[in-house]
Formats: sequence, structure tokens, C-alpha cells
Amino acid sequence: MPDERPPKTWWQQIAGQWPLATVLAGVAIGLAVVFLSHWRAGSTLVGLSITLGGLLRLMPQQRVGLLAVRNRALDSIVLLGVGIGITILAWWIPPSR
Repeated sequence: MPDERPPKTWWQQIAGQWPLATVLAGVAIGLAVVFLSHWRAGSTLVGLSITLGGLLRLMPQQRVGLLAVRNRALDSIVLLGVGIGITILAWWIPPSR
């Protein structure tokens, strides 16, 4: 007889998406900081959140939830590249005077 588990509750299903929720929360907070006229700090937070998403994507497929889009290598490379790129760009632009 196969191992039958009871279905997950809605809270367990939502809590299982913590990697994506973490990245989205970081990006949302970063955009709020940008909106408050601190563009460098906010852009850095957005870039670091996306970079964290690239690192979290290296977890096993069952644990990463909706953060997985394609295969692990492609997802990680794209997220790490975009996140590091945004972070570098945020610090490369000279401050306005």
C-alpha cells in the first residue's frame, strides 16, 4: 500500500513557498526604499534579494517551490547575474550633486 499522506492545509501550502516569498518581500522593501528617495540603498536591496533568490534556487527541487521556473542551473545563473548586475549598477552610478 502506498504511503498516503493527508493533504496539506492552505497554511502549509503557503508556508512551503518561503523562498519565493523571501525574495518578493526583499524586492518590495527595496522598491519602497527607492520610493522614499534612497535609490542607491533600495536598488542594492533589490539586487541582493534577487541574488539571494539565485542562491536559494540551488536548494533541492522539492524545497524551492515556485522559485523554480526552468532547470536549476539556468534559474541560478539568471537570478545571480541579474541580482549581481543590479547591485553593481547601483554602486557604479555616481551620486548626483
